[in-house]
Amino acid sequence: MRGVAYSYLRFSTPEQAMGDSRRRQLSLAESYARQHNLLLDKGLNFRDLGVSAFRGKNAKDGGLRSFLDAVEHGLVPANSYLLIESLDRLSRDRILEAQALFLQIVSAGVTIVTLIDQRTYSVESLNTNPTDLIISLVYMMRANEESTTKSSRLKAAYATRREDSTVGYHGLQCPGWLKPNSMKTGYVVVPEKAAIIQRIFREAVEGRGLQMIARDLNLECVPMLRAWNQRGKIWTRALIRNYLHSTRVVGTYTPCRGELVNGKIRFMPTDAKLGYYPAIVAQADWDFIHDRRVAWAAHHKCVGRRMTIANVLSRLARCPFCDRAMVLMRTENQNQRYLVCMAWREGRACSSEWVRFPEVEDVFTSDVSFLIKNCPQPQLHVDARRAMLKTISKRLSHLRFRLVRERTAHALLLNTSRPGRTWSQDTEAEMEQLQAERYRLRLDRNYWEDATLSLKLEALRTAVLAEPRDLARVNEKLRALLLKVVIDWESSRVVLHWRHGGHSYTDFWKRRQRGTTRNTTRALDSTKHRPRCLPPDCSGQVQVFEGEFKNRMIEVLKSSTYPLTTKDIATRLLVNAGQAMPSSNDLTELMRKVRRTLSKNPSSAIRAGGHGSYLWSIQIGLRVPN
Repeated sequence: MRGVAYSYLRFSTPEQAMGDSRRRQLSLAESYARQHNLLLDKGLNFRDLGVSAFRGKNAKDGGLRSFLDAVEHGLVPANSYLLIESLDRLSRDRILEAQALFLQIVSAGVTIVTLIDQRTYSVESLNTNPTDLIISLVYMMRANEESTTKSSRLKAAYATRREDSTVGYHGLQCPGWLKPNSMKTGYVVVPEKAAIIQRIFREAVEGRGLQMIARDLNLECVPMLRAWNQRGKIWTRALIRNYLHSTRVVGTYTPCRGELVNGKIRFMPTDAKLGYYPAIVAQADWDFIHDRRVAWAAHHKCVGRRMTIANVLSRLARCPFCDRAMVLMRTENQNQRYLVCMAWREGRACSSEWVRFPEVEDVFTSDVSFLIKNCPQPQLHVDARRAMLKTISKRLSHLRFRLVRERTAHALLLNTSRPGRTWSQDTEAEMEQLQAERYRLRLDRNYWEDATLSLKLEALRTAVLAEPRDLARVNEKLRALLLKVVIDWESSRVVLHWRHGGHSYTDFWKRRQRGTTRNTTRALDSTKHRPRCLPPDCSGQVQVFEGEFKNRMIEVLKSSTYPLTTKDIATRLLVNAGQAMPSSNDLTELMRKVRRTLSKNPSSAIRAGGHGSYLWSIQIGLRVPN
């Protein structure tokens, strides 16, 4: 039986993708597999493009980590080959770590082939010729020494630039309100962008909070300072806080140096350089905001950054309307925690729904077994693979019978025609193709996917059932399995989008609003969870609905499983129409129009008093208590 070969490609920087590194490594792998009659699995190769092996990052996550997981759980077929250009592609880590990684792969029965010198490293070759092990150690030592030397030289060069007070330029990376001058010797101010920062400081000095500053900037559609790394391209409180706390606005530059802490690179600040950048904010204003922040932190006893997380769906929860993140609003009372759309909180047009978080959290803690049970299988499940193999076997049996008949007819005919030869060649070609497909399916690659998925699901179950429960660990396991979690509050369902493909959903118990009872006969619409991206419209005007105004309101009421206030109806009408957040006067005018229309049609809606507000609902089984 032919051995199976897997290729592993790696280069350290994204710039190398523009060169010949990728093509060279691929061509070497294909050439070696062809010369040694190996089956190169092109559908399942491992790549770490732009990942450094100096600190073993490629072995912790990425393509090599996937291969190591398969090796550890015995999912790699026997007599397999791992093709790499040289040992420095595998690791440039310190000698003990690199040797441990090397021996882990070889001890599992996988033969490592270095394509640059055609050397093979297997259990048999190392036991027969221990010199190969010494040669591999020399190569790994040289790879680590080269990376260490490069790292030391770069650190020394950056340290020299940091300590040189005459250098006023460090590259294109600079604050968003600056740009390099024409001579690349310093930076100049971009007036229109600097005016935005000055406005933020002016409003902060006047006493406006982060929430109001971000909301006004979003309502006025003020452009971002950069086109990248701006958290969804909307102004947020975190971004405003970062600008207010930054010393770069007063011209101070604090360079950092990288240090390895617990296997991770941490950037430590060094001595600050005063007057490095052009100042755009007065020092007195920055000192005033800084002192006020320190006083506020001391009053509320904020001793430092909180290292734990309170939201198990951090970086996962998404709004069903705009597909932006939903953030957690919490108080000291654990039962008063709510998820809200970040776009609405920052002043963009979206739903203002506050979703109770405890009920959503229970889906991922108390009901974790149900969540795991409903996890969709990979795109090609084991059962599907068996069905495909059965179909291929039947087709091959039919082709063999046809090929025998064609060859018999060919032997009987002394002068066979050209079409007869063509039919026979076509049959043989189709049989070869089916045999290759059958061999690919028999490699149990789908069992590989199922096994790795089951391991991740079991790790999630273990993290949830652990006592005490570590929410950060649970969140880590969820992010390894899920792309996003859509909180569809209208249907009281949570839609989970899985990384391996497919999605599932589960209902969460939604606490009824005060003064109403829950409708237990609600109809679930499978299309509601689909995100609806709203086009930005900064006109600030309320669209006048003509003719179909009443029907639009009825549709809004029918789509809700609980009564809505007049403000909720008006807001949803604007969201469905793709309007930006209107002014208070415009919203009040639309609310009056909604109230007048519904009051004139008592047959289609009912009115329920509830602590000074009006609740409206279509008569679909909801009861209004006395």
